[in-house]
Amino acid sequence: MNSQLNCLSRVFALAVLCSIPSALAFSPPASQISTIASSHRCNTNTRTSSIFSSTWSTATDEVDCIVIGSGIGGLSCAALLAATGRKVKVLEKHYELGGCAHEFYMDMEGRTVPSSALKSGEKRNDLFHFEAGPSLYSGLSQDRSPNPLKHIYQMIEEEPEWITYDEWGAFLPEAPEGYQLSIGAENFEKILLQYGGQSAVDDWNMLASSLRPMAGGIKGIPHAAIRGDLGILLTVALKFPLSFLNVLKY
Repeated sequence: MNSQLNCLSRVFALAVLCSIPSALAFSPPASQISTIASSHRCNTNTRTSSIFSSTWSTATDEVDCIVIGSGIGGLSCAALLAATGRKVKVLEKHYELGGCAHEFYMDMEGRTVPSSALKSGEKRNDLFHFEAGPSLYSGLSQDRSPNPLKHIYQMIEEEPEWITYDEWGAFLPEAPEGYQLSIGAENFEKILLQYGGQSAVDDWNMLASSLRPMAGGIKGIPHAAIRGDLGILLTVALKFPLSFLNVLKY
């Protein structure tokens, strides 16, 4: 048993040593460490203005990084780069920012009205407002959250005001008239029982009991720490060993 443990220890140590070069490849240059530290204390409006500038670039513009696409991935990448002190420009061919999660307006004639045509803070009663992406996001208001978008906000040290819902509702084929209940597992089971019967409740509880142990490990690992190479031993295994071992079970 001891020989097996010693062998495992040597393999683990070798893997850590092999992962160091790849892990360092993702670290900022040593000459920019002071810039990173000071960038978190700078005026956030100044930092983000270089990301979300709506003006056209000229041939003389110089930036450190260019991000193609202003979807949630592109904006997250640009925000993290800007938080390290780099000058970033995001390029987007669509007339609205946000990718699949953008919002848009249409007038009474069914014509699209770009957000850029509206004055800041302007509210017009002749426009319909649509959201192309989700209207409800989970796990953003609490400090400890498994939501990777929450981690982005924490890393750039900027967050909007979060609104926590105490009720939820939906319109479904089984419930065409819709329903609205207080948030909670108990009320959710009532909805399942009413529209799906006891078998739906039993299926849900069986799925939940299988997912809870796995979720316990996943929630303990920040998504930004997960990598596809041996560097994961540094970013996950060494920092979150119990959660890492829990996930390996599945």
